Amino acid sequence: MFIPCSEKQGSAYFEFQYCKKEWDIKKILKKGYSFKEKDSLLVRVDNGKAFFENYGDYLRNPILSKETQELDPYGVNYYTKEQTLAIREQIVNDRPKGFEVFAEWLEKAIREYNGFFFLGI
Repeated sequence: MFIPCSEKQGSAYFEFQYCKKEWDIKKILKKGYSFKEKDSLLVRVDNGKAFFENYGDYLRNPILSKETQELDPYGVNYYTKEQTLAIREQIVNDRPKGFEVFAEWLEKAIREYNGFFFLGI
């Protein structure tokens, strides 16, 4: 389900990207990311249904630039380091499909960065 950016073919992907900035939330949401980072983790849009069935509940409450607090599959979603820690713990406990790859990636977001982004299509 999860593939490294280096194995990307085509352009229809959801992207998990490390937040490497220590800015305030508004600036992070506006300028804290770019697309197709080498260390990003991708999910093919073709796998979207299975992905959201397995992981949608864990990603329900991102920080967004909009008023809503629901995951936006078409926009920028940001998760703080604290949220990332909670998501990783839940995933490791529940063990959804492909969790090992995602849990390892999230561990790096906790240990080395300021959380992560889920960038929609």
